[in-house]
Amino acid sequence: MKYGFKSLCIFVLAMRKCCHFLLVFVLFACEEKTNEDAEEFQNSTEITISTIPDSVKRNFNEHLRYTLQSAFQISLDEKYTSQVVETDFNGDGVMDKIISINRLEKANLDLKTAENPAKSLEMGQMGNYNHFILYNGKDSTFISPVVVPSSPYTPLVISSVALKNEVKSEIQLAYRIRNSAYRSFYTIQNNQAKIIFQWKLFDGLGTKNDEAYFIEVGNSGKSSEFKDLYIYKANLQKLPKKENPYTFNPLISKKEGIFTTFFYLDKEGKYFTLPQ
Repeated sequence: MKYGFKSLCIFVLAMRKCCHFLLVFVLFACEEKTNEDAEEFQNSTEITISTIPDSVKRNFNEHLRYTLQSAFQISLDEKYTSQVVETDFNGDGVMDKIISINRLEKANLDLKTAENPAKSLEMGQMGNYNHFILYNGKDSTFISPVVVPSSPYTPLVISSVALKNEVKSEIQLAYRIRNSAYRSFYTIQNNQAKIIFQWKLFDGLGTKNDEAYFIEVGNSGKSSEFKDLYIYKANLQKLPKKENPYTFNPLISKKEGIFTTFFYLDKEGKYFTLPQ
């Protein structure tokens, strides 16, 4: 497949009214110009896990608790919620686990000592309060703890998706930033979660300038074994009265006609799209 341009440059997604939080987005092929102030996506932060005693590893729940406390600096008395999704993310035939963690209590405690609590609330208390970590079922080890900067009011929505083949699965997650939502795809390489795609699901919920997109996984890929991804513009459910735009989960229905197509470049190890 030949490309009619010399190089792929970086898309910068505009995040309306989300100043002060610049998130570097490294997945797209060309810079999107809009009338809104452009803001950048930041890669999810990866952390190193400290050594876990063998006596703790014999019990999964104890192993998990100890690992979370070590990797994410969670205190013994902190309350948090977690979700476990089982899948085979490395294709070895043994079921693995993806564990997501939401630390709303920590966010509320931090709010009490914030220099500007009103501003923090306006920004949806955005910070490092949503995490995920992987459990390699074959080796019985936790790997690749990742921090996902986002609003803590809603936990990460995590599931598996087959982007390359049916032997191994990739990870898809959705997260909220104020009245917007985003989706990311990760693949596992050398026991590390690597982000390969990211796109906006909706933005401006509860405003006149709302927008939404629908992401569809194709049946095959034109340039790689990874399947192509089709992006459609979509209709966004209006915010009902008395609902919180930072927590309400609206319905999204795709419109006719593909907005853009993302294809995977093996050399780059991520998804790209052609300039609009």
